Amino acid sequence: MPMLCAIPLLALGAMAAGATAPAVPSSKAEAYYHFSLGIRARLTGDERTALDELRKAQRADPRSGEIHAEVARLLRETGRLEEAVAEALEGTRLDPKSAEAQLVLAETYYRASASGEGGDALLDKAAQAYEEAVKLSPGDAESLLTLADIYRRRQQHAQAASAWQRFLAMDPGNVEAYLQLGQHYLAQGQTKEAAAAFQRALDLKPSPQAYQSLGAIYARAQQPDEAVSYYGKALELEPGSVLVRLSLCETLLRAHRFAEALVQAEGVLQLDPKNRFALHLKVQALRETRDFAAADALANTLLSANPRDLDAAFLKITIIEARRDWAAAAQALSTALARSRKDEDPDQGRLHDQRLWLHLGLARQELGAHKDAAAAFAQARALDAEPDSDLYTWEIQALLRAKDLATAAERVREARARFPQALDLTALDATVRRESGHADEAEQIIVKLRADGDKDAATLLEVANFYRRGHRYADAESALRRAHELEPRNTAMLFQLGAVLERQKRWDDSETFFREALAVQPNSPQILNYLGYMNADRGVRVEEALTLIEKALALEPESGAYLDSLGWANFRLGRIELAEQLIRKAIAQMEHNAVVFDHLGDVLQRSGRLKEAVQNWQQALTGEDEDEELDQAAVQAKIRAAQASLAEPKPSR
Repeated sequence: MPMLCAIPLLALGAMAAGATAPAVPSSKAEAYYHFSLGIRARLTGDERTALDELRKAQRADPRSGEIHAEVARLLRETGRLEEAVAEALEGTRLDPKSAEAQLVLAETYYRASASGEGGDALLDKAAQAYEEAVKLSPGDAESLLTLADIYRRRQQHAQAASAWQRFLAMDPGNVEAYLQLGQHYLAQGQTKEAAAAFQRALDLKPSPQAYQSLGAIYARAQQPDEAVSYYGKALELEPGSVLVRLSLCETLLRAHRFAEALVQAEGVLQLDPKNRFALHLKVQALRETRDFAAADALANTLLSANPRDLDAAFLKITIIEARRDWAAAAQALSTALARSRKDEDPDQGRLHDQRLWLHLGLARQELGAHKDAAAAFAQARALDAEPDSDLYTWEIQALLRAKDLATAAERVREARARFPQALDLTALDATVRRESGHADEAEQIIVKLRADGDKDAATLLEVANFYRRGHRYADAESALRRAHELEPRNTAMLFQLGAVLERQKRWDDSETFFREALAVQPNSPQILNYLGYMNADRGVRVEEALTLIEKALALEPESGAYLDSLGWANFRLGRIELAEQLIRKAIAQMEHNAVVFDHLGDVLQRSGRLKEAVQNWQQALTGEDEDEELDQAAVQAKIRAAQASLAEPKPSR
């Protein structure tokens, strides 16, 4: 309430009774008298008299900011907003220290912002006036709340957070204030501060919103176990929340906890049977649990309800990809790209096409058509509304595999000009230069990258990848060990370190790091398979190796690499027939892979089928061997020995 509104009750009572006011000996007293009459008239709804009396008060005391503020308030209430603003501004000019004048100015700007053009500019002026009002009256909690709301509407999250912090200084037990503060921290990317705010809210009172927000923070930080725990607590408090169940389902999918994700998707559908998002998540969960028939049937149901559902159409393609039928996937992707776009939303169609081209590039890579894969990645890049360095990376890597070094060099120059800070592109530039015969230039780039990134694990990983591709395993190991000091639980780094040590035949050291990686990520099929295959290949703890590979294959049953590893482990255990069955299945998935043909040749040799063995070894020599795992000299020696044996005359009976 305005200070001058605090008229003594006896005075108001006397006026109400019709008592004659005493004579006023000064202009201040006269201003007070007319101000009181103006307030009385406003309270009884007589706005004209109220304004007349307030104007008289102004004439008696023209420098009173509070009288101007009350006039502005009355003008605002009668819809005369421009006049109200002018009056309030005059009040703040005459009396800069009047909190009431600043507050009325702020309220008037705030009201005017919703009445016509210039809303954002008026909101900004309202915020400035509220800030001044709060400075003059620091205990004005209501103004702080309005100020925080203005900043929220203007997406000014740092200022909004400041307003909530000041509010909490007055009301430290306010749960809602901590929740709002956490949201504004999140909007600024300050996840640590946001988590602290949400945790403080929980300390005061269990809140489904706080639990849900913490779940989202941990999900973004790729800490799914923590995220699942918080989402679960949110559901305990609010079991009917569709949003929390959907968030939990998504997190479980990312954590490869597919059976649990399926349960949550079905839980949403019990609450909301037509929830499109839940239906899509259920298709994904069915696909990942390898129930391909049910996944395909549900995707078809979605499409029958809406034939133009581009997401459902894409889900059908991902089911084919999950079966690793890359030829069928490439065909389905090409068909989808050739569809009619009549009545299709252009923006949605563009995003869908970008996704289709990206997946077509991946399918073509699996089929060994690297030049065509690069072309598909380029098409995806051309459709990108915002430049994406990853699309450049995939395209350049495909060009390297296709041995199109000239185009790769051109593309990497273009990419680095657009993304000068992208670490992977810097390392890829060095790789392209090395492959193109410019080893000195490559070395200069990578040495600088190594020096600049000595305290950044991501940079060191890129440096290590460059050295690993160049078979400089000791240099790769040095960069990875430094990365290990910085981030000892980084599984990507632990995996690479194990791999480069294995390439140096330091198997015990390699195994140490693979087991460290498994301690952090026990359900990583890639780590399980690598460790299992390495030990099976060298004949060490082969039964345990078999178990590790079986676990990897259970997680990704369609993986040709894991099928080959399992076949090789069985071969080491003398199970020749089973080994042949598994490796032939692997070849069906990886029909160009050199190592798999080498393995099948060894299996056939053991079973006495030398002619077939030679044929497979010869295919191994011409197959794809990107990581140069195949010992070509050893394969050639096996071929010579087998051919010599086949040429020997058989002894007579």
